[in-house]
Amino acid sequence: MATSPLPGPTDILLPSPSSAYPPDPMSQPRAGHAAMKPNQVGQVILYGIPIVSLVIDGQERLCLAQISNTLLKNFSYNEIHNRRVALGITCVQCTPVQLEILRRAGAMPISSRRCGMITKREAERLCKSFLGENRPPKLPDNFAFDVSHECAWGCRGSFIPARYNSSRAKCIKCSYCSMYFSPNKFIFHSHRTPDAKYTQPDAANFNSWRRHLKLTDKSPQDELVFAWEDVKAMFNGGSRKRALPPAPPAPAAAAPAACHPLGSIRTRSIIFSSQIQSLQGETSGEIQ
Repeated sequence: MATSPLPGPTDILLPSPSSAYPPDPMSQPRAGHAAMKPNQVGQVILYGIPIVSLVIDGQERLCLAQISNTLLKNFSYNEIHNRRVALGITCVQCTPVQLEILRRAGAMPISSRRCGMITKREAERLCKSFLGENRPPKLPDNFAFDVSHECAWGCRGSFIPARYNSSRAKCIKCSYCSMYFSPNKFIFHSHRTPDAKYTQPDAANFNSWRRHLKLTDKSPQDELVFAWEDVKAMFNGGSRKRALPPAPPAPAAAAPAACHPLGSIRTRSIIFSSQIQSLQGETSGEIQ
């Protein structure tokens, strides 16, 4: 049982992973992952589709291009790219040797020149944002993440997901002054403590809090990390569905013949001819 650092008499408890975070049924675990060697080819099932995997730097990574061409084939490149950036997913470019391995495994075409690789967890998050039902992570009541940032003198606080109902919601309670801030304002809030060191903000702006705000625990449980990733994806494009195309306009009803441009021209020509005839009659009368 882990407790949240939120000050007060009511401590927030983090239940065991088995009760709070049920396994995700959209992917199937693979046996023998620990025994895989570098550049070893494997296979992961996502939404019933086999995706080629490759062990890179000790992590099993999946081919993003293959995922885009199979599971996400109904979405454009820009949609997938923007959603990946919104979710904070970083691609690792494979080496020429790894690219050749992916070609021979059938994950990439022969004409391909590069390929981005993402972890299995990142692939699940990306596919779920497009294909799954996007809901906030299920967390215990009164739960809070212990978070901190190192901008300026740094600060520490409690991120309360229950209060995070909009991008500007004041959902972070400062551990020093007990004031509430929105995530994009909290990274500009700091306290100078005796052991604090000033850090020049790395181009911190109101939209970069997801990069600067981190869990205080350096070795958190995987379930806690996954829940934190899901919370950060909220209100950032990570859960937006593609809008349906607008309905085609109804065909215009056929206009009556009298309103047709040619009909109006004919009417004006008749009126003009009658005016000329009357003018000629008046002129001939004056001459006589």
